[in-house]
Amino acid sequence: MRIEAAQSIVIAIDLQDRLLGTLAPARRAPLLDNVSRLLKSATTLGLPVLATAQYPQGLGPAREDICVHAAEVLEKTAFSCWRGKKIRQWLTARDDRHQVILTGMELHICVLQTALDLQAAGWQPVVVADACASRDAGHQQPALERLRQAGVTVAVAESVFYEWLGDAIHPAFRGLAAAWR
Repeated sequence: MRIEAAQSIVIAIDLQDRLLGTLAPARRAPLLDNVSRLLKSATTLGLPVLATAQYPQGLGPAREDICVHAAEVLEKTAFSCWRGKKIRQWLTARDDRHQVILTGMELHICVLQTALDLQAAGWQPVVVADACASRDAGHQQPALERLRQAGVTVAVAESVFYEWLGDAIHPAFRGLAAAWR
């Protein structure tokens, strides 16, 4: 499946300091860099971006540097974004788009369940592997393998960006491409 900007919605799942703090700095920095570049590219291209916060009363809010790119930040308690009524309503209000680009934490819990539920509901989820993490790095590969076996598209952030543009003559190419080098 080709990833198209005109078909894409982006969800930044549960990028909260309390969860991110469980990652070693050597894993946290590249994750946040990939998420940031992807979200900046998405907003520059005019794509709808949603951020979620898992149980913020206990885990704190979504990070401000993530929220600045989001059209909305929605709280959730269900691990799958699709199972949260407000999030489901937010998505279905944009049903002219069918690809949901997923970033965030934790890959083996919230991202995985969201992708599987979206796929079952007829959406085309894309899990951005290098813009997702699990606190235990050993959980990431099995989660990605399960997603692939279920038919979910797994990509990397830079690939998603270049697929969104499609051509070096895209008007946003010059302004955004330097961040990806």
